[in-house]
Amino acid sequence: MSNIENKIKQREALENMYGNFVEPHINRLIEVNSQPLPSNPVALPCFCSTSVWLLVTLLYCRWMRWRKAN
Repeated sequence: MSNIENKIKQREALENMYGNFVEPHINRLIEVNSQPLPSNPVALPCFCSTSVWLLVTLLYCRWMRWRKAN
């Protein structure tokens, strides 16, 4: 019985260690800021430059296809 009781006590100690030490540390690391996030100023220029690049690529492909057909 002593061996089983020791294992139970060890298990309880490990569970308490997680609850007392590990869990608060993890919660502090993954704490979510409740303030609204500021808008990302990089998103619009990035979107615009990507859109322009895609448009230029599409126009170039159409021009090459039209040139090859003629």
